[in-house]
Amino acid sequence: MNDIPLELASNAVKAFLASQYDKKTETEQKQLAKAVESNDLLLISTLNEKLTIAKDKYQLDNWMDNAANKMANQISFGTHISKGVHSGSKGDNISFEPQSSLPDGIVGHQSINNHKLDASGNAAALPLFSFFDFDVDTDKKIMDYIIYDSDSFKSCLSNNKKLSAQYFQIFRTLLTGEISVPCSSEYNKQVLWPTNHKTDAYICTIPLYPSSLTNSVYEKIQHIQYSNDVKIAKKNRFSSSAEKTPYVTLLDIATVTIGGSNPQGVSRHMSKQGGRNYLLPSLPSIIKQERAFKLSKFANSIFSTSMEYNAREAIQSIFKSIKDTRNIVDVRDARKSAIEGVLYQIFAAAEDIRTTMPAGWSKDYELDRVEKLWLDPKRADLEGEEEFKAEREQDDAWHSQIVHIFARWLNTLMQAEFKEIASNFGDAEHLDWEHEIEDMKKRYERAGKGVFL
Repeated sequence: MNDIPLELASNAVKAFLASQYDKKTETEQKQLAKAVESNDLLLISTLNEKLTIAKDKYQLDNWMDNAANKMANQISFGTHISKGVHSGSKGDNISFEPQSSLPDGIVGHQSINNHKLDASGNAAALPLFSFFDFDVDTDKKIMDYIIYDSDSFKSCLSNNKKLSAQYFQIFRTLLTGEISVPCSSEYNKQVLWPTNHKTDAYICTIPLYPSSLTNSVYEKIQHIQYSNDVKIAKKNRFSSSAEKTPYVTLLDIATVTIGGSNPQGVSRHMSKQGGRNYLLPSLPSIIKQERAFKLSKFANSIFSTSMEYNAREAIQSIFKSIKDTRNIVDVRDARKSAIEGVLYQIFAAAEDIRTTMPAGWSKDYELDRVEKLWLDPKRADLEGEEEFKAEREQDDAWHSQIVHIFARWLNTLMQAEFKEIASNFGDAEHLDWEHEIEDMKKRYERAGKGVFL
């Protein structure tokens, strides 16, 4: 960041004081204009007297003296504020400058680049915040130059150079959050973090409210929901002649209100936000398995209890279709669909193993040889696996063996579920299961998704 010429810095300070004068005396100035038109001499005299007092208040030396010696003692700045924890807290605010980034997936103060300082304290001192927040150019405010230690601003805060330097140092100390003796409050929470269980040593931390972060989130969500582009897009969606443009809709956003009916008593950001703070999702971790189906090293077949659990919903659908004894098309279709559901789960699990496991993984598994030929196709390309390759390519008899194993596994599940009619699940049903897998295998092959390739 570069400093600006003294003249520009001085003009920025004068422009701020002029804007404050105009803002605070807007009513009196309008009344004065009407009084002049009506030639109300008494009212003109009264208003001129008030405006003279106001003009004197906003003279450079007068305003800066009040700001540095009074307002600065009644207001505190920081990226993390104490009153955000409890509006009655009188603890210190701090300005936190992150020195490292957060791990992926974790959001915090470090996640934003432009940290906007917040301020809390006596509302009568908030004009000092307005001074610091006054625009100097398109992307820099007076506070940026004071924090930067600008020589120009160090010289333009008073007609007396020594006083100007003193004011500047007071303001800079205030903005940088330099605290010689940190002060907490009985309203702040404490977290005792043990560092040595043998000596009962611990660090006492005082969490403060990340006002800069929550303000950034608030402004982004407000922009997404209520910017002019979004308003126009929402309005145009019902117009037949207007151009339709997409817009984002945010659902289920919760807010917490801080400060109650007087958010200004908490901080400047809270005042501008009306006390509303959007809540970020705070959800438990979602623990996912490496893959949906995990093959045990000691299993001799993919058709196991694990596969039964993996395809449990489709298997339950088969049970349900068998319990329905009506011999109608709908029941037969439901049964066929359920069997396809089981096969889909099996083929998906097999495809996942075939494509994600490293070549030769099956050498360390107890799996039957025919299923190794099926599930570990890349092993055939390894050196020393010529026999394995020959078995895979010699003929496709092992395909039939896998189909037979599947049919036997499914038959066993049916017999366990329907013990009273277990004997009914014999050769005929076994052949039905085999035909189903053969049909589905052919459909996969026609779609270019060979099951055993």
